[in-house]
Amino acid sequence: MKKLGIVILNYLNYQDTIECVDSIFEMGYKFAGIVIVDNHSANESFRVLKETYGENEKITVVRTGKNYGFAKGNNIGISIAKKRFGAEFVFAVNNDTVFMQKDYFEKLLDSYTPGVGAIGSQILLKNGAVQQKIEYNLSLGANLRKMYWLYLRRIGKEEWFFLMPDAKTEKKQKILHGCAILFTPDFFKYYGGFYDRTFLYAEEPILYLMCKRHSLKQRYVGDAVIYHKEDQSSKAGFQNNPDVKDNYRLQSYKYLIRWIVTDRMREAAEALKKTAHLIYQIE
Repeated sequence: MKKLGIVILNYLNYQDTIECVDSIFEMGYKFAGIVIVDNHSANESFRVLKETYGENEKITVVRTGKNYGFAKGNNIGISIAKKRFGAEFVFAVNNDTVFMQKDYFEKLLDSYTPGVGAIGSQILLKNGAVQQKIEYNLSLGANLRKMYWLYLRRIGKEEWFFLMPDAKTEKKQKILHGCAILFTPDFFKYYGGFYDRTFLYAEEPILYLMCKRHSLKQRYVGDAVIYHKEDQSSKAGFQNNPDVKDNYRLQSYKYLIRWIVTDRMREAAEALKKTAHLIYQIE
């Protein structure tokens, strides 16, 4: 049986975390253990979660020294899940999610084959819509435009956006939603979790590029569904203030652009290597 660890990142809204954990136990799945990471909540979250689960040997509750954001907070939990529970697979899930299917984990784990780095599922949203894969434009031009637009909004100069030439239209890449991701042993051969220099945004496209760098596939399981309330931590933390969101996006997109540039350079180097090899063969 595959050893599965579960990581739940909590920030302020411990009520959602408790509901999420309750729904996991209702599934009856024999997981290795759950790690709840309280991301330095400025309320009673850690105390309540520790009191609720402190006697449960299947659950570890830890508190970070500061708010590390989504990626690094999850990575702390992933590391603990692997070391303390011996988890081979780690499922990182938002605390504002509820499990609906008793065989949800079986569906994800059964879909695993060697060479797959990350596995995701359908996301049922609170408005009744079903979110499948995210469609994201990974072209350099499109993301430079996005970052430029965020910067202009930040300084109140949106009218200058016309100075940025249109990006070349490229096909959008389908990637997994970050609210519920199963990391596999193949992924852990190269990484310890998410790229941890972002705080709140751009984790999904960077994760796709991380997998791509080592020829790892992202697998989507269409008949597995999890319910996501959406944006509960950001609502509790900064009331979903658009200015705060823009600042976090601006900080994160510079790292995404770095990953895109590196990916393009790697592809160019591989193409050059193949061309040189072909020329050598012809000669």
